[in-house]
Amino acid sequence: MTGQDDIAVVGGGSIATTFLAQFVARLERAGGPPRPVRVRVFEPAAEPGRGEPYADDLSTNLLNIPAGRMSAYAADRGHFLRWLSEEGAGRPARHGVSDPGPDDFLPRPLFGEYLAWVHASAVARGAALGIEIERVPARVDALDLAADGTVVLEAGGRRHAARRAVLCNGNLPSVAFAHLQGRPGYFNDPYPVRRLVQSIDPDAAVGVLGTSLSAIDAIVSLKEGGHRGPILAVSRNGRLPAVRSIVPSRVAPQPFGLDEALGLAAAHGGNLTLRHVYDWLCARVTAAGGTLDPADMVGRTDGDALALLDDEIRRASTDSRLWQAVAASLNEVIEHVWRLLPEGQRRAFHADWRSLWMARRATFPMANARKLKGYLESGQLRVAGGFRSCTAGEGAGFALRLEDAGRASPESCRVDFVVNATSFSLDVARSADPLVRSLLARGLASPDPFGGFLLDHDTGCLLRPDGVRVESVSLLGSLAAGTYFWTSSLDVNARLADGQARRLAGELAPGREVPVRAEAARK
Repeated sequence: MTGQDDIAVVGGGSIATTFLAQFVARLERAGGPPRPVRVRVFEPAAEPGRGEPYADDLSTNLLNIPAGRMSAYAADRGHFLRWLSEEGAGRPARHGVSDPGPDDFLPRPLFGEYLAWVHASAVARGAALGIEIERVPARVDALDLAADGTVVLEAGGRRHAARRAVLCNGNLPSVAFAHLQGRPGYFNDPYPVRRLVQSIDPDAAVGVLGTSLSAIDAIVSLKEGGHRGPILAVSRNGRLPAVRSIVPSRVAPQPFGLDEALGLAAAHGGNLTLRHVYDWLCARVTAAGGTLDPADMVGRTDGDALALLDDEIRRASTDSRLWQAVAASLNEVIEHVWRLLPEGQRRAFHADWRSLWMARRATFPMANARKLKGYLESGQLRVAGGFRSCTAGEGAGFALRLEDAGRASPESCRVDFVVNATSFSLDVARSADPLVRSLLARGLASPDPFGGFLLDHDTGCLLRPDGVRVESVSLLGSLAAGTYFWTSSLDVNARLADGQARRLAGELAPGREVPVRAEAARK
């Protein structure tokens, strides 16, 4: 076994990077730790920092959040754009971008370059403070606790010991179509999209399972990569996400605050209901001068995909759609709002409203909306609802079955390739991931009924099946969704990572750790 580290970070992607950067920044502001600190980052990829969502990929793969809100630092939202400015025009130009601004949806691999730089910067700044950050080029396959509470990790055939572990091990592969795994022509994940363009015959018929943001990434990348064959995107409801408005709001909505959320809950006996949250959002819209248009907020369903997308583009081109900005600003307190909903309300949300929330809240940029409109008009793209199943055909290919009230009879569509764009899995109980199975088998973690692992809300630490908190193991990222809800957004994850960075920095430098300021995060 190697010598004991202070912190083991499992994973080296975007969430691990925002944790490390803010951990170093906090100790930097405190004047450094009182003794040398050892941090090991377990990441098999040769270039840590990016992670899968921001990997080196095609520049057609765009962020779904404006650049002005993308940052590794929760307290410094403009950090990415300042870095771009300091890098000069050459770097964004290599991705076909000129004069990037805060409202632009920039290429994902460009943001990945920023994250790789942030990681390298955190390593260098940490070294100057006596914080040794070293990458272990292996994935962690198992984790356990020694009798004295030390975390023992198994990686690359060796055992490593650490005082604390922060799990940032990324997204679990989808298990929605396990019967298709290994079938030639089946892709269980659309990323990297470059792989789709390189592997799929340009004249082949392609089925995309899903109509959300990941599906749009796959469709646009294929078409921009020269795909000529038909593409069929299917889901149960056939709904594309809302298109983000390009019209500036005259008045910015008032930010949501934790005290306000707690006060609202206190006024209703200590809990919130979905109705309370909806009314709170609506009040924010009207307070900022917006109008409450249910047809716009909920979205139309009375038409085919082209007509509905046309309407979305028209609305997003002529109206500020203030409800979008209000919904996005709820990110500032969304994990607390989720916590204030009783379990029955959470279950009602997942059963009745989650699909609608995802389609309307997870907006996509106008540039991609106009591209999809062109694909639909040309007849090369079809978007359909009523999806029921995907089965491997006899010999090569696949059959997609569509069946709903709008069809006189079920429809079977044959395609040559299938891309699963239904998102990653949050079902840890069904996961084959070795680390996930290890945590469950050893009683160090429990499945959360709303996705991922049960966590202590205040610390992000794992909860055992008996409810006891595992003080030395915390978690960040998608597998924290059951506790914090919106853990697919970097701004939320950066804030949660900063909370864990503050806690661990405080343990290493008790009485010296101070809040991080924006200046500490600058290049």
